[in-house]
Amino acid sequence: MIKLSEPHFFGKEINYLEKCINSKWISAKGKLVSNFETKIKNITNSPYTLGIINCSAALKLSIRLLEPNNKDEILAPTITFVSTINAIVENNCKPIFIDCDDKLLINLNKVMEFINKNTIFKNGFSINKKTGKKIIGLVVVHTFGNLVNLDKNFIKFCKYKNIKIIEDAAESLGSYWKNYNNKKKIQSGTIGDVGCLSFNGNKIITTGGGGMILLKSKKLYNQSKHLIFQAYKDPINFIHDDVGYNFGLSNLHAAVGLSQIKNLNKIIEKKLKTHQIYVKYINKIKGLKIIENPDYCFSNNWLNILEVDEKLYGISKKKIIEKFKKLKIETRSLWYPNHLQNKFKIYETFNIKNAQLKFKKCLCLPSSYSLSKRDQLKIISLLEKKFKHF
Repeated sequence: MIKLSEPHFFGKEINYLEKCINSKWISAKGKLVSNFETKIKNITNSPYTLGIINCSAALKLSIRLLEPNNKDEILAPTITFVSTINAIVENNCKPIFIDCDDKLLINLNKVMEFINKNTIFKNGFSINKKTGKKIIGLVVVHTFGNLVNLDKNFIKFCKYKNIKIIEDAAESLGSYWKNYNNKKKIQSGTIGDVGCLSFNGNKIITTGGGGMILLKSKKLYNQSKHLIFQAYKDPINFIHDDVGYNFGLSNLHAAVGLSQIKNLNKIIEKKLKTHQIYVKYINKIKGLKIIENPDYCFSNNWLNILEVDEKLYGISKKKIIEKFKKLKIETRSLWYPNHLQNKFKIYETFNIKNAQLKFKKCLCLPSSYSLSKRDQLKIISLLEKKFKHF
């Protein structure tokens, strides 16, 4: 089976795990967790980093940090993994779904259009004219390694409207904005008020499970650290001063992460080559194209997205997935738009047109670090020959 995105182990992970086991400290708050947080801090240049059990928990905590109440509202993309939206709903907030652009990123022009047309600014908050509720945040998702264009004008706009920005950077560790505000590189997850990373088994590096929350404010860092360890006021007598969580990253997970992180640049270099090969060959095939990276950012190219024009190519996205499956090649569809999910149909949407079209056309191709050039050329050949003679 040629996997979509499988973890790759470089051989030193076992050494770090043995060190962790020998220390007898395998749960949260371990020394290896602190070391891993420091590594991510150095890579991202984030002022504060905090290891967390997974990115879903990081997202949930990020919304909690906005101190929502009374069903406040949060702008979010309809094209994203469901955990992004779950984090909003779990905090007793309501998502407002926004369309995607041609790179499958939240359409910031439509975000601004919605805010300008459908809100009033009153008592220091953007108020939804339709519901009378405060819009307290915006979640942007850097899909498949590509970054949303959070330029200084958009950031200034959100600050003026008192709308906090949460970056769901689950898939984009190592991606960065080019020449941002005269700085050469600004890493994913560090422009917004809070950033969230994932180290799930299929991500750019893995800890097996786990994530990281990136913070600019020491106050928010201290608050986050307090909440993820059950909000203890007095741990000896088990006195708690808030509703907290058991969200701390374990020392075992951090051990794997410390080994993996050493190979981040090597992984990203290989991912770029894989992307370039797909683009070189597939974009010559009538009716097919690989979604390329925006000019304003460098992408880690976590996954490669194939867009299919069924009329020109002659085979539907669904059939392509089925044919690959029969040949033991794992692919998957783009996420089903969240505003069409049964549980989320009750929430407001704004001018969504592109998301449904992209869902009908887009699928993910194998993009693992361990994907051999031979296997990649086999995938390309199957598409070139429309699966004939195989």
